[in-house]
Amino acid sequence: MKANGGDSECYKQAVITETSELFDCTVRQLYAETGGKRYRRETLPLEVQQAYMLNETLSSYELERMEGTIGGETQEEVNDKINAVVKQQSKKTRGWLPW
Repeated sequence: MKANGGDSECYKQAVITETSELFDCTVRQLYAETGGKRYRRETLPLEVQQAYMLNETLSSYELERMEGTIGGETQEEVNDKINAVVKQQSKKTRGWLPW
């Protein structure tokens, strides 16, 4: 994300987006419903951790492929374009998951 111009807000939004697409809930709900401790991904069930890792790996490959082509006039536009890639990949990943 950073190589494409994303900032810290972009990272935060990407986690929110992928959680919504992969698990059909908010980040807060995911941690509450699985007994995970907030901000400690290693406390989530292994299947959840694996889904995140798979999606983040695939998203990073897609963003790497697009490096230098994501532009925008404002930081918000850049972040929105990166988040759109994460959302699209998350939808694809969800199709491969057993839930």
